[in-house]
Amino acid sequence: MKYLQLLVLFFLSNFCFSQNLECGDLLEQYGIELNKVEFTGCTPGTGQIILEADYKVLGKDSGEIERILIEKFGMGKLKFVCCGWEPENGKRGYVDNKQLKAINQDYFFEISMFANAEKKSKKGGIEIEFDRSKIDFNLKVSILEI
Repeated sequence: MKYLQLLVLFFLSNFCFSQNLECGDLLEQYGIELNKVEFTGCTPGTGQIILEADYKVLGKDSGEIERILIEKFGMGKLKFVCCGWEPENGKRGYVDNKQLKAINQDYFFEISMFANAEKKSKKGGIEIEFDRSKIDFNLKVSILEI
């Protein structure tokens, strides 16, 4: 019974913290212009992550989007590691948004881009695609409470 009460309390507290936020295209909702990205979904987060929105970036546009994320938001340069692309040293970008701060002073955006370079070979196995223009990238925008 205690576990059920704790679970209910957790969900209620999470609802209260995020009641002024709507899951959806977070870039559009908060006026962050980033062309050539396609919104694919949003989910409620857990712990410090309040909401997470996912976007797709075509490989041919990945260099341009990476450059913008580095210049505007301070994300680390993408580096090929093992089987895909990720920000160097795990450095994500951050956005200080006035509209979001008006809801809660402890909220801010975290933004990151990554890609899995594994693909099926013609023989049915797995191979690595090193040409980043041939793979789709994922862009993740999270609202965090810190």
